[in-house]
Amino acid sequence: MSFTEGADAARLGAYCDAIVDRIKPILAGESPGVQRAVVCDLAAIWLACNRDTRGRAAGDRLREELLALHCRHVRELAEVYLGDADG
Repeated sequence: MSFTEGADAARLGAYCDAIVDRIKPILAGESPGVQRAVVCDLAAIWLACNRDTRGRAAGDRLREELLALHCRHVRELAEVYLGDADG
């Protein structure tokens, strides 16, 4: 399934949730350190695959922007999953 910019957020969310549901059993039972390493490796692969045809400096800027956006989204999602878990 492909999504373009402006794609329906609910549809994209459902698609991503289905992928996450397929990955969960693979990581289930692994230590937090192994889970962390897998997630970091996948994020690094994703980040490194984002290139800019204008050169390395432009690509570095793009990757910095994407990493900042990624971290912001991770924080937002963590809040959703935590809910009132800490009181």
